[in-house]
Amino acid sequence: MVSAPSTPQSAKQQWFSNDIAILCYFGLFKLLLHFCTNQQYGYFGDELYYMAAGEHLDWGFAEGPPLTPAIANFSRWMLGDSLFAIRLFPAIAGACTVILTGLIARDLGGGRFAQVIAALAVILAPGYLFLQTVLTMNAFEPLLWALCAYLTIHILKTERISLWSIAGVVTGIGLMNKFSIFFFIVSLVLGILITPARRLLFNRWIIIGSILAISICTPTILWQINHHWPFLEHQRESSLYEKKGLLQSAIDLILQQIILTNPGAVPLWGCGLYYYLFTRSGKPYRALGWSYIIILGWFLLFEGRFYYLLPIYPMLLAAGAVFLERRLQHYPAWKYTTLIALIASGLVLLPIALPILPIKSLIRYSNTIYRPPTLSKFAQENSAQAPWHFRLMLGWEDTVAQVAQAYQKLLPRDRAECAILAWSYGNAGAIDFFGPAYHLPKAISGHTGYYFWGPRDYSGNVVLSLGGNLTFLRQTFNSVETVAIVTHEKIVGLRSTLPIYLCKGIKRPLSESWPAFKYYFKQPTTNLITTDNLS
Repeated sequence: MVSAPSTPQSAKQQWFSNDIAILCYFGLFKLLLHFCTNQQYGYFGDELYYMAAGEHLDWGFAEGPPLTPAIANFSRWMLGDSLFAIRLFPAIAGACTVILTGLIARDLGGGRFAQVIAALAVILAPGYLFLQTVLTMNAFEPLLWALCAYLTIHILKTERISLWSIAGVVTGIGLMNKFSIFFFIVSLVLGILITPARRLLFNRWIIIGSILAISICTPTILWQINHHWPFLEHQRESSLYEKKGLLQSAIDLILQQIILTNPGAVPLWGCGLYYYLFTRSGKPYRALGWSYIIILGWFLLFEGRFYYLLPIYPMLLAAGAVFLERRLQHYPAWKYTTLIALIASGLVLLPIALPILPIKSLIRYSNTIYRPPTLSKFAQENSAQAPWHFRLMLGWEDTVAQVAQAYQKLLPRDRAECAILAWSYGNAGAIDFFGPAYHLPKAISGHTGYYFWGPRDYSGNVVLSLGGNLTFLRQTFNSVETVAIVTHEKIVGLRSTLPIYLCKGIKRPLSESWPAFKYYFKQPTTNLITTDNLS
């Protein structure tokens, strides 16, 4: 008896059963997760700064390259100023990171279970959930690092050394986003050099890739050189005034990897590291395991912040998923146990990663479950406040409204020449963004990138200073008086006060004394320009 020929699957059926299609669905889920949650609370302080930086586009900024300000500018041009518009591209980057992690697992030989669990681990990682909610440089790092890792794995697997040219382009784009990708690339190269795969490095394609990377990032390097390397100055001040010391930084760095990647995913990426370093099937990719060890050592030595390592985990999660799939292929119960543990721990930490709870509930939840540490060694946590990363989404417009009240009380002739001086880029960005609705002029500030945009055309004869050191202000102006105190009594989860000073009669024109206002982390307490002039 002749059996009937099988009916070919339709194109639609083939798509639904395709591994890449399934990964796309997971990426879409990640995208929708952000779309449904990222319009809560308010603008993040860094977002306000990057929107202001987008209005002053240049090849570089004090704290880094220009890609994120350019994205902020493009988002506003394309979709407007809404939270959805500003946070669209971080969400897309998050979705692409999910898909790419699954593809890494696939390239390592992982089946559908490995691809799914790797993608799910990225979706549920608290660090990625928050970083890809808001528009900062950190939102795009996991995608760019994962893409470099994917290309490296594919080169090690297929020996298609021409792909080094594409890796060079990705590296160049990464350097235009954030300079920290340099550490990852160097660690990868060192990892390859200490393994037999070193033979894949010495060829014309690696030279072409290097030339492409350098060519792409040359404009921002030249900007840094022409401005006397403000990025290095920024990092030096960070080490002096904000980092917590070698031991505490090391403890934070190590412990926060457990939280930020999801405690349920720690065995997964731990197995990934083991897979790269010790297994026979992972031997061709041993360089990636060494790259993690090398970059971890660097960040421990240089007191890197606890989120600096986050972009490297997609390649570890993918490898760990492949390792577990093979080890558990005859133990389906353990497969589902691993999956349930991953999902359960991710859901527990979800309110700390995404802005989904009312502020009062968030404060209670964070005090009970987990309160993330602040970045600064000087910041004091307060259990009555929201966690620091959500606190930076609160109160910006309220601050601007109170500044506007003080501004409107000025005499008309004073208001006509009044400059609003903000002593943090967050407050300056808030005034620039919300100020037009309150009839406020653009702010000036000596903080980070704002310093390089100068004092605009203000004389400095009348200045409303939002905060600032009183000694510095009295050395700079003939008259300094407190005219208001910014408070946030009606905003749950935010407790802060900030004086507003009315400063008159600048002792030296603002254009001449502007260098004295420059700072990155510690506000100036002495105006050396004015005091030197008086002496």
